[in-house]
Amino acid sequence: MMGETTTDSLGTEPLSTLYRGLICDLDGVVYRGATAVPDAVETLNQVTADGLPVVFATNNASRSPKNVGEHLHRLGVAPQGWSVVTSSQAAAAHLSERLERGAPVCAVGGPGVAQALTEAGLTPVRVAELDDTGVEAVVQGLGVDVTWAELAAVGYLVHGGAAWVATNLDLMLPTAHGPAPGNGALVAAVQTATSATPHVVGKPRAALFDLARTRLGTDQSDTLVCGDRLDTDIEGANSAGLDSLFVLSGASRLRDLAFAPPSARPTYVATDLTGLLAPGLPLHTTVPDQLVELTPEAVLRMRVDGDNSKLLQSVVATVWAALDDGRAVPDDEDMWARIERQLELDRASSSSVVAR
Repeated sequence: MMGETTTDSLGTEPLSTLYRGLICDLDGVVYRGATAVPDAVETLNQVTADGLPVVFATNNASRSPKNVGEHLHRLGVAPQGWSVVTSSQAAAAHLSERLERGAPVCAVGGPGVAQALTEAGLTPVRVAELDDTGVEAVVQGLGVDVTWAELAAVGYLVHGGAAWVATNLDLMLPTAHGPAPGNGALVAAVQTATSATPHVVGKPRAALFDLARTRLGTDQSDTLVCGDRLDTDIEGANSAGLDSLFVLSGASRLRDLAFAPPSARPTYVATDLTGLLAPGLPLHTTVPDQLVELTPEAVLRMRVDGDNSKLLQSVVATVWAALDDGRAVPDDEDMWARIERQLELDRASSSSVVAR
């Protein structure tokens, strides 16, 4: 589905030159908390300077695009050539197409939820401001100060007939102190009490990608998604009909990628964002060769003198081909850790990935 790919350019032109727009995840791809992922900022500045527009798309509904942008500026991302969209904005866009302008909508979550509703021409109403006039819908997003009373109010409103939109269903929020409940866990609490089902707009649903692509003004075939999570970024890209670059600088590891179901398999793989500057060779065109061998005894062997990027592609393509043929593939964690060390992937990852 590559926008400008030809037979001659396949695998020779830099990946960033094959598309007219990039939708990029943030935490684990561009930064890890307050720290930039090595080479990510420099790569982004180069591709935007070369004319590739970027939209950063995040499931984090609590922060406003301005707040995210200020974070990127502090890290050194150039001021031009990019914008930010959040799942709160996707929720607001969904409702703005269905409600009258100025319609009251209950906003539960961080400040990004109410701001997105205002920008979309709707009237955000906090739980403490609810009165007998009611609201037509409720948007539930993550916020560190969300209370039991607010969750109960969501349930009451949904039970009373209000449309319920959830920004995302991420069950877990990685933090510097360890895993914490994500918005999906809070949504699940309301679902348990009401048996209702919300309309979801965040990754891996297509709505956030569609909104980002609208910002870019690109067709599906001209748009590339970059992310570090298979279950949100890559599966979402596939659901939106977009090509994707999976990077191993964040949450998911090589073993996860090797055993990913077809719905969560990316078009490309790279150690980190510098993969945008490398030749774009789709994984489905990578023919397993002498670099990697899966023996009849299900032992994965790699040449020690191969180029690491090509070895990485060959490992993934070899394993996928074997799995699709019904062959056995080793699932030993220690073996996959050794492969990561051989490919120097352990340098790209970190255990300190925090709120997305």
